[in-house]
Amino acid sequence: MNKTIKVGVALSLALSASGCSWLFGDDGVFRDSSNDYRKARIEKPLERPEGMGAGVYNDSYAIPEISDRSALNGEFVVPSPEPLSDDVDRDAVRINTLGNERWVLANGAPGQVWPRLRSFFNMNKLSLQRADAVTGVLETVWLQPSTEHVLKERYRLRIDQGVQRGTSEIYILQADSSAGTERWPETSSNLQREQLMMQEVAQFLANNTTGGSVSMLAQQAIDSSGRVTLEQDGSAEPYIRLQLPFSRAWASLGRAIRKAGIAVDDLDRDQRIFYVRYDQEQQNDEEPGWFASWFGANKDEMTSGKAYYVRMTDESSQTVEITIERQSGEPMEGGEADRILKLIKRHLS
Repeated sequence: MNKTIKVGVALSLALSASGCSWLFGDDGVFRDSSNDYRKARIEKPLERPEGMGAGVYNDSYAIPEISDRSALNGEFVVPSPEPLSDDVDRDAVRINTLGNERWVLANGAPGQVWPRLRSFFNMNKLSLQRADAVTGVLETVWLQPSTEHVLKERYRLRIDQGVQRGTSEIYILQADSSAGTERWPETSSNLQREQLMMQEVAQFLANNTTGGSVSMLAQQAIDSSGRVTLEQDGSAEPYIRLQLPFSRAWASLGRAIRKAGIAVDDLDRDQRIFYVRYDQEQQNDEEPGWFASWFGANKDEMTSGKAYYVRMTDESSQTVEITIERQSGEPMEGGEADRILKLIKRHLS
């Protein structure tokens, strides 16, 4: 028995000592053949025997001739990745208002925000009549407020993809018994009650930002790719494609231009044009100091530079296109339009 063990140990040591040479070496059992293709030779095409019909046999993977061997002018520089939007702070939640419309803007894709909304109702012991992750809709049962002389009411929450990727928008509709019990009204019965609920939801989402659960149904059903993209037309000119109706797109564009540090000289809503000025060098070198920001100095007033038109045109009732051009009529320099449009795109919301 001892002799057998000794022989086995000796054999194991021998294998481990010479493993790299006879197992994985050039002459080993598991020879590295990754470079064998370098030794391949181009053989003559197969010749058909006499009497065999033409066109039956051919090369399955023929290599086409390269007809264009021209080189690109200059050096091609790989562009750096486009930064994520810095308009929406991480884990930030805010209430946006446009006319009579209000919504909660929250950081996180709809599939991530959906479980947090469910938690809001569970923690506040508000029963749900409907919870449809596919359509992003939550509806409460009829609730009786404890406040006197307040009608019985119910709420409907709808979650949509935000403008920027990785954001969500929550819309709230309030209906009391005066609106009937069969259908939901187009607008809230009591705007004050709607606003109170919206504030509660926004505060809850702001306080609960670390939820790790994700609703796969909501994630798959609600597009989370965002509603703003930078594209090129048939002439390779860049433009922003924004999936919003004109009224909201116009307000969002004006806000984005100012937040990007681009000076607005004038605007024409009817013609859908912003008259702006922008200086790339000044944008980088002349950030307002601490005292300027403290005493409310306007960065737009400190900005000079080239004059541009920022135009908005309708692609459809729910989508607009945003382009930029020099007011002087001179052609844009290489990458100039792309650079400024990217800056504006980051602040659209």
